[in-house]
Amino acid sequence: MTPGEITLPVHVRVGEIGGHWGSITFTPEDGPVTEDKIRAQAAAFFREAADRLENPDAYEDNEGVSDAAP
Repeated sequence: MTPGEITLPVHVRVGEIGGHWGSITFTPEDGPVTEDKIRAQAAAFFREAADRLENPDAYEDNEGVSDAAP
């Protein structure tokens, strides 16, 4: 994190299951942090999260262990 950055953690909870899904970060280059900017960034975050849930193969983790047959 650089000086002047503001990072907002995003936690999601469904029933008894929840966790930290990521963060939204604003830098000084983004200008003043307003409610509209927070809403827009949160919406973009959740749109990407929904896309990852709907299309997990498109976001395959290449660092993890593959369960595909060699």
